[in-house]
Amino acid sequence: MKRGSVGQEMIFNNVQVVDDRGNEVEQGEVGELWLHGNHLFEFYWNNDEETNCSLENGWLKTGDLARIDEDGFVYIIGRKKEMIISGGENIFPLEIEHWLQSNEAVNEVAVLGIPDEKWGEKVVAYVSVKDDQITEVDLEMYCAEKLSRYKKPKSFHIIDELPKPHVEKTDKNALMTTPN
Repeated sequence: MKRGSVGQEMIFNNVQVVDDRGNEVEQGEVGELWLHGNHLFEFYWNNDEETNCSLENGWLKTGDLARIDEDGFVYIIGRKKEMIISGGENIFPLEIEHWLQSNEAVNEVAVLGIPDEKWGEKVVAYVSVKDDQITEVDLEMYCAEKLSRYKKPKSFHIIDELPKPHVEKTDKNALMTTPN
């Protein structure tokens, strides 16, 4: 196992990373993770529309963006539906979230794309902090240490806690309605 990976393809299972047309991408490139094997379901009960969206020729389209390294290890980059496109650049919120969470003063973080007239979407970070001493400016400087300019959040919102109505998963839709 390699640090940061979710493992490798196993016997009786097939894994591939594909582009938007369903063509396999080059090793190391990011695309959607597709799975194939006898362990997968065949259809959604009474939901042909969802079945047609999720399955193609026996392959499960996971909705996860991933890459596969030279040794066959799979790395999840984020969710396809959460990818932010700003100024023509693909930005993966998970990368930014991981960097911000590496700051000892940060409890939790959610990064999302907000519609923007100029760029299409802009990157916004909602941050729950452990210590009131950290500010939006501190977070901006922290991001400048590692993130490319186009990946840095255009605004930071320090909040008490992230909305989690179900199973400890952050409700990013609720954050979308939060005033910027």
